[in-house]
Amino acid sequence: AFVADPTQRVREVGILLPGERQRLLGEAAGTAVPSSATLPELFADQAARTPDATAVVHEGTRLTYAELDARANRLAHLLTTRGAAPDRLVALALPRSAELVVAVLAVLKTGAAYVPMDPEYPAHRLEFMLADANPVLLLTVPDVAAGLPPCEIPVIIPDEASAYPATAPGAPCLTGDHLAY
Repeated sequence: AFVADPTQRVREVGILLPGERQRLLGEAAGTAVPSSATLPELFADQAARTPDATAVVHEGTRLTYAELDARANRLAHLLTTRGAAPDRLVALALPRSAELVVAVLAVLKTGAAYVPMDPEYPAHRLEFMLADANPVLLLTVPDVAAGLPPCEIPVIIPDEASAYPATAPGAPCLTGDHLAY
């Protein structure tokens, strides 16, 4: 498409083959979700429909929707008690893992927004990100915590959440104007 017209904008280039758009729209008919639904609400609906279906697979870890929901709920309860709330930031310094998916969902369940921090970044970059974002909490694991720059932000280890309830935390009333969205 770019060879045929190099002046066009990327957003104008069709990426679907002829007929794919109509087929996709036809298959999706009746499956639209309300635009005001939050990610935790959409996830809760899916977890209720298919609790035993696999939701996350990473290396040797496999979580069903029910397991992912329970772990995220426990972590969300912990994060809420430590200050996570709508329009606040929680830094996530976690390796790519099932625990990262749990953490993202847990933060969103509190209404907070997350700041993804790749543990592979150089220490000075992570230090800048923490100073710039000024999150209320830093969620990490012991192996990663040892390599992070010193900071005044309270550090949370996901394992601390095991004592919290697996039930959904009180859902904050969120709109598209909140930081998480």
